[in-house]
Amino acid sequence: MSSCEKCWSDARRNAGPYGDTLELYLEYVRTRQCTPEEQVGEDAHVCVMCGRRTVHQLTGECMACGVQA
Repeated sequence: MSSCEKCWSDARRNAGPYGDTLELYLEYVRTRQCTPEEQVGEDAHVCVMCGRRTVHQLTGECMACGVQA
C-alpha cells in the first residue's frame, strides 16, 4: 500500500520536534482529499496504462488506475 507523500511530507514538517508525525499523517489522510498527482511525490513517473504522472515514487503503483509498474 502506497502512502500519500504530500500528507507524509506535511506531517513531518508540521509535527515539530516532539510531535507525533504518524498521528498527524493519519489525520491528514482522513481529512484531506489529495489527488493522485499529489499522493505520488516529486519523483513520480508516468503510468504506461493511463498516461498520468501518478506512479508512486517508492512503490511503483499508479495511484490513479492501480497498475503496478
